Amino acid sequence: MADNLNSEDMRRWKDLTLETQQAYFDSSHIVKCRECKLSDTSNLKKIIRLAFYDISEEEPPENITEKQLEHINIIFDSIKRTMKKHKIEESILVSALFVLAKVGDGYCKLPVINLLTHDTDTQQDNNTFIDFCGRVYKNWQDYLKNNTLRNCIFCYPENGVYLAENGTVKVKYGISPNEKRGRRFLKYLDTGCTILSVAATGVAIAAWCFPVALPLVAG
Repeated sequence: MADNLNSEDMRRWKDLTLETQQAYFDSSHIVKCRECKLSDTSNLKKIIRLAFYDISEEEPPENITEKQLEHINIIFDSIKRTMKKHKIEESILVSALFVLAKVGDGYCKLPVINLLTHDTDTQQDNNTFIDFCGRVYKNWQDYLKNNTLRNCIFCYPENGVYLAENGTVKVKYGISPNEKRGRRFLKYLDTGCTILSVAATGVAIAAWCFPVALPLVAG
C-alpha cells in the first residue's frame, strides 16, 4: 500500500479527506465536547445516535428502529463501564470524531466517541475512545495500535481531537495494524459485534461510503 501513497487516486482521496475533516471541524455540531451526566441517559443516547446514525437530537424516539436502539445501547454501556473504571460519578465530556478509511476502491466513514475523563486515582485527564462496536481504547495511540479495521489507510484528526492551525484542521494518516495480526475487517473481538451487524441497524455499509466526487460527507 505504501507504494501507492503518491498515486493520483491516493492524492484525490487525501484532498477529499482533508476537506471532509475540515467540514466536521467547522460544523462542530457533532465534534464539539458536551458535558453530560450518566444519569441523563436520554441526552447521552441522543449524542450517540447523532454521531453514528446522523439522526438529529430532535427526532422523536419512536422513529429509532429496534436494531438502532440496540446498537446505541451497546455504545452507552461502554460509556458506563468507562465512567465506572475512572470512578466518575457526575459529569463527563463527550464528543465524536470520524475516521475516514480507504478500503480498496471504497471510502468509509467510521464514527468514534471521545470521552474526556478525569482519573481520581492519578488526578490526570484522559481521552478514552469507543469505536462503532463499543470497543474501548485507553488513548488514541491504543486505537491506532489495536483498531480492528482490515488492512487500509485512514485519515483522522491529529491525536483523535479536532484542532486547527491557522484555521486549517490538523489531520494525520495511518495504516491499519490488522495485516500483521491476521484480523479481518468484519471481526470484532470483545462483543461479537461486526460491521454487518451494525449495518443491520439501518445503516448499511454503503451509507458509510462517500464517492470521490463529493466535496464532503453529510452530517
